[in-house]
Amino acid sequence: MELNMDYYYDTNRKLLSFLGQWPYQKPKEKRFFFILILTVLANVMVPQIAQFFKCEDSQCIYQTLPPYMLAIMVLVKIFTFYFNRQQIKVLTDHLFIDWDMFVNEDEREIMKRYAETGRWLTLIYASYVYISTMFFATTAFVPRILDVLFPLNTSRSAMLPYPAHYFVNEEQYFYYIFCHMIFSAALGMTGLIAHDCMLFVYIEHVCGLFAVIGFRFEHILYKQDNPKNMIIKHSVDVYSQHIMFSISAHRRVLQFAVLLESTFTISFAVQVFIVTVGMSISLVQFSMHLHDLTEAMRYLVFIIAQMFHLFCFSFQGQKLINHSLETCDKIYNSSWYKIPVNAQRLLLIVMRRSIIVSTLTAGKIYVFSLESFTTILQTSMSYFTVLSSVNE
Repeated sequence: MELNMDYYYDTNRKLLSFLGQWPYQKPKEKRFFFILILTVLANVMVPQIAQFFKCEDSQCIYQTLPPYMLAIMVLVKIFTFYFNRQQIKVLTDHLFIDWDMFVNEDEREIMKRYAETGRWLTLIYASYVYISTMFFATTAFVPRILDVLFPLNTSRSAMLPYPAHYFVNEEQYFYYIFCHMIFSAALGMTGLIAHDCMLFVYIEHVCGLFAVIGFRFEHILYKQDNPKNMIIKHSVDVYSQHIMFSISAHRRVLQFAVLLESTFTISFAVQVFIVTVGMSISLVQFSMHLHDLTEAMRYLVFIIAQMFHLFCFSFQGQKLINHSLETCDKIYNSSWYKIPVNAQRLLLIVMRRSIIVSTLTAGKIYVFSLESFTTILQTSMSYFTVLSSVNE
């Protein structure tokens, strides 16, 4: 069956193309969309910076910081792809050319399964982020709706989707400002989604490659064209060639994992810092607005979104760790004792290397895993406690 690559990667291609970050775009098209998204982000950040100068107390600063830090995070993600475009092209090339390594249908089915998982992660993650963004933004309409349903003697104050100063009367130009914020937020979140979803696809791809390598070592005594066949006798040279071919493929996967980690490690360091501080401040705001259901819900949605964002990275990092370690277990569980001693020695090389895990790190310090995810939550709660005590 012919492989339809567009089916698995078309959504990611469209998202990155909109940012001018798809490696195979035409140069002029790249520049146009890249300048467009930077212009949109500038239109978001300038009013937010102006709001800082307008603030007269710490409460106002706390309200403005989380959305501003989110805008900075989006900018970091976009520039990560821009300044690492050569590495991104190499990683993207792997998505297409690595399929040539698969010599039988079983291996291709494994890769299809992981590619399908990457596709679903993209759709689910994009849907969640867009829905959360729209929910957070449209709550600004609650005072207007309440004015219609439960009118007061005076109109309720307008509530913007996020704190910003537009140098005009916000009541008079509320709908213009609201439309600008919604439009800018949607485009900005597209940058975040495109970066994260492509990263998920890369991780799923490398996990699929580890799974294929493990499958090969598990069926080391079987025919390459159909591992389900009966065990067949080979000469020592044939066994050695088979193992050396698998070792070469394993080395290629490790190189892919190292390139993936080195490309994003600096960006991850900035993002982890932003998420930790942003979540702490959002928790402070949530605790201070418990009396106001609308505001409390807005901050709760923002906190959950930040946790979801960090959890997705941690879950994928844990998945990469698990798959890199499974290679050693699959070799051990194979029929290695039935092959010649010379070939067994080759397996020891792979087992020794498989003990060293492949990871995603932030600044070569923080390792993305489920255990580290709980550490970040604990750190955020500690900062939240400190900030709460300061504001009392």
